Amino acid sequence: MSSVSISRRQHPLFAWLLLLLLVCAVVVFGVLPALSRSHELTGKIESGYERLSKMRQIAQAAPVLRSEYERVRSQGLDKLFYSEGMTSAQVAKELQNQLTAVVTRRRGIMLSSEVMDNSDPFNQARDEVADVEVNTDYQRVTVQAVFQGDMQLLREILHETSRVRPLMFVEALEIRPLTGQQGQLVKASLQVSTYWRGGMSHETLN
Repeated sequence: MSSVSISRRQHPLFAWLLLLLLVCAVVVFGVLPALSRSHELTGKIESGYERLSKMRQIAQAAPVLRSEYERVRSQGLDKLFYSEGMTSAQVAKELQNQLTAVVTRRRGIMLSSEVMDNSDPFNQARDEVADVEVNTDYQRVTVQAVFQGDMQLLREILHETSRVRPLMFVEALEIRPLTGQQGQLVKASLQVSTYWRGGMSHETLN
């Protein structure tokens, strides 16, 4: 008789355990994946808005940049910036040398420097002067440099780049402060694009 009573008292306990297991299963296999998917979609939507805003800026800036390129070409200033007959590999190497020279002059440290692949569809879509590049014989070369230095170095690089527009643009910039260092030292990742009137073929920099 006592064993039957104990068994009856255990039935509600088993029911609560099954309910708890069911709730845990719903959370693990239903709610958590749904939340993860929701965050992923939110990120894609925000990225889409950023791209849309970027494309609107491109559309607004294209006429001004086109006129600047026509002025530069008519005055032959681009030929002074890059010697005639240079290949895309030589232009990329020259851009790397220019960035390294600025970093060294300001006592910074060049950590790495590489030539980016401009054939990537996303890079073409975010090109600030894509319309100019399509309708003229200017070609784009992009270099990504990672360096360490103070804020004055960063300001000088940005100033030098802005000074030679429309033949050079800052495509992307990421800055991280270095902790435990004296002064305002930062680690910066910088993408710089330059334009030169070269051939249609893009060579690979060794």
